[in-house]
Amino acid sequence: MSDLDVRRRLAVLASLLAVLISVPASVAFVAPYRFDLDAVLTDPGSIVDGGAGAAALFHWGAIGDMLYSYLLLVPLALYLHALLRPRKPWLADLGLVGALAYIVVGGAGAAILASAGASLIDAYATAPPPDRFAISTSFHVLTNLVFFGLWQTLDPIGLGAWLLSVGWLIRPDRRALGMLLAVFGAGLLGASVRTMLGLTGLNVLVGGVLVLLVVWALWVALDRARQRDRSAPRSA
Repeated sequence: MSDLDVRRRLAVLASLLAVLISVPASVAFVAPYRFDLDAVLTDPGSIVDGGAGAAALFHWGAIGDMLYSYLLLVPLALYLHALLRPRKPWLADLGLVGALAYIVVGGAGAAILASAGASLIDAYATAPPPDRFAISTSFHVLTNLVFFGLWQTLDPIGLGAWLLSVGWLIRPDRRALGMLLAVFGAGLLGASVRTMLGLTGLNVLVGGVLVLLVVWALWVALDRARQRDRSAPRSA
């Protein structure tokens, strides 16, 4: 068995495990927010008064997120790098740097929330009223740092660079998928700029995703039309 085959098997196993963990972890993470995704994106510190139950859900949700969103992607990143590097080494290397930056930054943020964030929620529930303001302020600062500084500013840059590089390198074999990855990579870079400008909220995010899907669909339609024109018989 070649080294590439070993990497492929590890990537498949890790990806399957990530999918299995993602569902319960996502439910646990958003449950303290009462499944309000807009609150997750715009006011992540709002659950500081959720009590011990919210602290436990937040802790395990963040642990699961650290695994399925970040650490379990390491085998996939290494496999894609080994597979695609012969096509254009510098671009594949850039993609791997972006992938590892995304994994390290995002995973560290999730680990911080799992430990410090959950502890602050617990502390708020048992603290006397005069101390709660300081705990609430600390929790808001912590969540803003992770959600907005790490996850919505730095992480999209690393992930965007990874998707752009992979999408470009697989275009000769999978044109539509390659373009989709490239478009989403560019969209993630735009999302990072959006956060830098102070634009947050689920409506803006959903609107951006819809625009990216429309761009991808138009590109696929134009590409197929061009291929049909090339294959059509030419009159003498």
